[in-house]
Amino acid sequence: MMRMIPLTIPDNKGKQVVGGIFLHTDRTKRSAGGRFLVFFLGLCLICLCLLTLLVAGGAIWACSLPETELKEELFSIGVSDRTTRLYYYDTEGDVQELVSDRISGYENALYCPLGEMSEDLKNAFVAIEDKRFYEHGGIDWARTGSAVYSYLCGGGEATFGGSTITQQLIKNLTGDNEKSMRRKVAELMRAAKLEKKLSKNAILEQYLNVVNLAENCYGVKTAANAYFSKEPRDLTLAEAASIAAITNNPSKYDPIRHPEQNKKRRDLILSEMYAQGMIELEAFEAATSSEVELTVNRDAMTGRVNSWYADLAVSDVIRDLVEKCGYTASEASRLVYCGGLKIYLPMHKAVQDAVSDYYRNAGNFPLHENGERAQSALMLVDPASGDILAVAGAVGEKISNRVQSFATDTKRPSGSVIKPLSVYAPALDRNLITYASVFDDVPQSFRANGAPWPRNSPNIYRGLTTVNTALVHSVNTVAVSVLNRLGKQNAYHFLTEELGFTSLDREKDCGEASLALGQQYRGVTLRELLDGYTVLANGGTLNQTRSYLKVLDGNGKLLLSKEQTARRVIGEDTASIITMMLRGAVREGTGKELTLKKLVDVAGKTGTSSHNCDKWFIGYTPELLCGVWYGYEYPRSVADISGNHALKIFDEVMHDAVSITGIGTRQFQTAEGVVSARYCKDSGLRLSEACQYDPRGDRSEIGYFKKGTVPAENCHCHVMIDYCEGGGIATPDCPAEHRHTVSLLRVSRSFPRQVKVLDAPYSYGGVRVNKEPCLSYNEPYYANNETSGRYYGIGLDVIPFNHACATHTADDFWHRRIRIS
Repeated sequence: MMRMIPLTIPDNKGKQVVGGIFLHTDRTKRSAGGRFLVFFLGLCLICLCLLTLLVAGGAIWACSLPETELKEELFSIGVSDRTTRLYYYDTEGDVQELVSDRISGYENALYCPLGEMSEDLKNAFVAIEDKRFYEHGGIDWARTGSAVYSYLCGGGEATFGGSTITQQLIKNLTGDNEKSMRRKVAELMRAAKLEKKLSKNAILEQYLNVVNLAENCYGVKTAANAYFSKEPRDLTLAEAASIAAITNNPSKYDPIRHPEQNKKRRDLILSEMYAQGMIELEAFEAATSSEVELTVNRDAMTGRVNSWYADLAVSDVIRDLVEKCGYTASEASRLVYCGGLKIYLPMHKAVQDAVSDYYRNAGNFPLHENGERAQSALMLVDPASGDILAVAGAVGEKISNRVQSFATDTKRPSGSVIKPLSVYAPALDRNLITYASVFDDVPQSFRANGAPWPRNSPNIYRGLTTVNTALVHSVNTVAVSVLNRLGKQNAYHFLTEELGFTSLDREKDCGEASLALGQQYRGVTLRELLDGYTVLANGGTLNQTRSYLKVLDGNGKLLLSKEQTARRVIGEDTASIITMMLRGAVREGTGKELTLKKLVDVAGKTGTSSHNCDKWFIGYTPELLCGVWYGYEYPRSVADISGNHALKIFDEVMHDAVSITGIGTRQFQTAEGVVSARYCKDSGLRLSEACQYDPRGDRSEIGYFKKGTVPAENCHCHVMIDYCEGGGIATPDCPAEHRHTVSLLRVSRSFPRQVKVLDAPYSYGGVRVNKEPCLSYNEPYYANNETSGRYYGIGLDVIPFNHACATHTADDFWHRRIRIS
């Protein structure tokens, strides 16, 4: 029976009511004939839709409908506990719940059973959203027709929607918002099926727990906490109606941002509740005469803050539900947050606690000159399984859920930390290089402004350099040379197809800057790099990192399983040799400040992006793999702090991790197919007699080789030549008794401008032709033999070893020496 409402509310067109009484909306003023017309039009519309279905597309159109089957686990059918729980295995192998990281509610939502909601709250939603909710079977035909009529005749805006609460629940859970007849028909079919599966109370409970209520609030419990600092059962009538008012248009009816709009909608709901017999006149008048008084609780708008590990696992489960199980993103999110799942993690609880404590303490991170602290992220992995043991996504106290993680979300240029993956490992695996292969570390070109390219850091060139030395000291020129030998397309393919990098752009990241120098277009994530490094730390086998082991649905049925499918990417011998090189980087190269090497073998690589905006270190022991990124959220230089702070973080955290897990194996074991051999480090070949006469001393070193690739050819780089005790390469005037034999380096190089090259003072320029020797104190003896205007490199010393002897040159010739300065 329709009630009449006293003059307290303006009608929905803002007009005053005559006579002191008006019906609750303009819609209620319609005559019985008008109501019949609306109903008739609705039936006509439905018939038209069915006719279209049969005639315009027939069976083909019907087959193209979206999925209409119900995923029972999505609607938590038969599930009593809708809280998703995370579990880990303790040191004894027993399952333990991660109590601090329970997941409940949709995104930022707290799940609330229907019995813990006030009757006014439930009735407010039913009154305005679906007044025949308890009567229809999921589809309100009259309401659908009325909504169409109101939309067509009301200027394109309807006060009441055509979807029932059941239909709205389906739309919220599936995320299917396509505006099409196909989608609408599929929604109607799903609604009818859902009504047969769930009771009205179950449908209403789920709806009230997922509905969007503005300000990042989903569900009535979160909204009640956020806007009124109350539980849903304690809301007043007016407060309940204010919350129900939001759902029609959360941005328009937000009670914080638009209190007047919310009040108008609230009063409309109260009039509906009174008209439908849900409240008495006295309650109606008291509620409509009150103002909306908020007691805002901002903390409730963020909900429970879970750990970085929980965030990572939730994101991975949602992703895999979409990719492997066919859920939409909205369905997958709903299932994780409200499906009562059980997610089993490979987390090492004690290590994770140590990492969390370290990153929570801002004092572990230095203050820069600007008074700010930079950001950082860390991930620690078991390379033998890919299990993520611990993760930290940022520095400081975590303040919200599913926020940006610098470990998994942020893409930054990798710097040299990419070199072992993009250049050296694939080239070594294809036998294009060996541990001892030699490249000339000199500029390969010069920019228009005269600047040499590539530059090294520090800004020096070594000359003839082995692959091992180049990796140990992160020599850019050699990385470029090896890349060109390997081929840019092959390097890109190795990263993307073999190691699974997804952040790279084929057009922008297929050059030297990205592949050899680590300056990618968009950058890469820390997690991608660690995925790649599992290949080096695990004997050539890729184990992509995983944050969960399996997922059970609310009824205990297996929903997802993250079985590790190890895949060989490079040979075990290749991985072993790269590891030996990276161990050298920690012992004597860019990572030599690391102290962990005193306890256990460590292999690792540093990285620095352009302008010192990003610092990286990725390293591993025989049992653990850890990566660290350090830099600002918005890139700018961190060079005011000396050294690589990522290396320091790695050192301190890994000391704790090794202490917690224990040291099973202290040293890296070389693969069965790897042998060691001594070679000449200037040529990469077997030592010859001439190598012994190098004035710099012993030029031999021991390297690691695949069987069959040990250098067999004798060194032909060293050339024996007479040297005068007077100081310099012997000239024809030098007495025989003052001569002795030395070896110089047979190398051909020249530059358009002078370049400092460490081995330039020991280079051999051939037999001096019948010209005046170059007697400049800082030029090689052969400078006059070559084309003028070219330079051959100078060392760091004032007088190069390979200058010509001036002591025994005829006096008249000596006085004509040039460029003495």
